[in-house]
Amino acid sequence: MIPNNPSKPRGISGNALRTWGYLFLFFGIAGQSVIQNQILGLGAVSPAELAEAWDADPSIMGFATLALVFQAVQTCAAPIFAFLLVEGFLHTSNFKNYLVRVLALALVSELPYNLAMGGSLIDLSGRNPVFALALGLILMKLYSQYPEKTAAHIGIKLAVTVAAFVWVKMLGIAEGMPLVVLTAVFWYFRNKPNYRNMAGCAAAAVCSLFSMFYIFSPMGVLALYNYNGEVGNKNKVVNYAAYPVILLCVGLVAKFI
Repeated sequence: MIPNNPSKPRGISGNALRTWGYLFLFFGIAGQSVIQNQILGLGAVSPAELAEAWDADPSIMGFATLALVFQAVQTCAAPIFAFLLVEGFLHTSNFKNYLVRVLALALVSELPYNLAMGGSLIDLSGRNPVFALALGLILMKLYSQYPEKTAAHIGIKLAVTVAAFVWVKMLGIAEGMPLVVLTAVFWYFRNKPNYRNMAGCAAAAVCSLFSMFYIFSPMGVLALYNYNGEVGNKNKVVNYAAYPVILLCVGLVAKFI
């Protein structure tokens, strides 16, 4: 008798989504740290300033184009990690431990982030994006405590969302505004997958108000259409260590070019 061997669920697991997210991040980090900061020697300039440098010196067109493309690719990671944060919140059995892990990751990532983005370990001008994920967790916790669709509860949710934006601004969290917006949208549509993906695309496009690169971020939402609801094979150490390791490796490569 042939034993039952149920086929694996079709689509992409949560762990596969995370892998795609880290791949998008790698391109963006390499684009800024290696190409923009080191090869072009422009530092952390804005897209407009990069375009001005391109106009001033046409010889850098190839590298400047590559840097712009890589930074655009990076924005595709934002909807993926915001979505995975919501999924993690919905399925965690211990919110406090989950929040502590994310905060620990944010703290551990800070020095490698400074190295990769600015070339030095100490930079007090801003914070890495993982702090925005921690804010997103707190935001969802507060949302869940006011579940009713009454004017009072809706008002509280709006107030805490605005407060999250204020904290992002005060702390100077990179990519913070888009991550908070996307987390809020994915939370609101958490039980409506079809609407969730459409709203995610719209929200990702709206995030272009914060950075022109986010006009490409809806492409990251497309990956969610293939999400099969499964966690997939995961290793917590690898999942949490991947981001600071990528930052550190790219930062060291850029340092010694």
